[in-house]
Amino acid sequence: MDDRTAVRAYSPSHITGFFVICEERNTPQPQNPLYKGSIGCGIVLEAGCVTEVSVSVDDASPGIEINGVEVEASTTAYVCHRLADKYPVRVSTSFEVPIGAGFGASGAGALSTAIALNALLSIGLTLNEAAQIAHLAEVENGTGLGDVIAETYGRGAVIRKKPGPPGIGMVDFILPPEVVKVSYVSFGGKSTRYILQDAGASLVRRINEAGKAALKELLKKPDLDTFMHAAREFSLQSGLMSERCRDAIEAVAAEDKVASVAMLGDTVFVLGDSEALHEFGEVKESRIADSGARLLYHDRV
Repeated sequence: MDDRTAVRAYSPSHITGFFVICEERNTPQPQNPLYKGSIGCGIVLEAGCVTEVSVSVDDASPGIEINGVEVEASTTAYVCHRLADKYPVRVSTSFEVPIGAGFGASGAGALSTAIALNALLSIGLTLNEAAQIAHLAEVENGTGLGDVIAETYGRGAVIRKKPGPPGIGMVDFILPPEVVKVSYVSFGGKSTRYILQDAGASLVRRINEAGKAALKELLKKPDLDTFMHAAREFSLQSGLMSERCRDAIEAVAAEDKVASVAMLGDTVFVLGDSEALHEFGEVKESRIADSGARLLYHDRV
């Protein structure tokens, strides 16, 4: 392999509306992190990330770059260690969505990296196997529990009925009746690692009770309207919503629309447009995805 070989892969992003934390000790194979994850529901967005991977035989410049900046990126680094430990790999990921704001960016970065490395190094993994590596990276680094499986399949709203990555978890889909976009305002980020690794039992219990109630309501009538109402109620009941998000949600409600919070971030989102959101900052938008993570090309550059 020469040092001009490069491969690019894409992953959509994923907004979690509500979730239930599922520890591996309650799964068929205790202590196996592949069986740790979450159930719940979220929307997959076309705006995501593109990752380019390359390898140089002279070890010139291995490392990880996100949006043009050299970073440690522990989740992506885990994927590199598992799939390319013997190679001086260069990974460069460009995101269309905010990082650490509730868009499943770490999962998208890890997933697109796994898919690209698989092709670059001719490892021979299936899509499910590559996604399982990305899921492990999220679980081991405390950066996510359910984004990877949604981003792998990437169609509409993904209902996660059984925790775990593709091949282990089980999902169903709410497909939009027509092209639908999501508008959002992001106020910054939150530490997913704090919620997933350091939160006390009372907060986890509160999250899981609210998540189970939201999923129960959605399964009674699985459509996007029910999803938005269930997600908003989860935001209110789980204790994960900031005052800024609460104010924005109430402003959207005043125009007879339903907004909620992208978990686990400080971002408010709504289906379609909302004039009220413009009061709270720059409004961005993305179409809802109709396809998942994939290889973009595999050639010499």
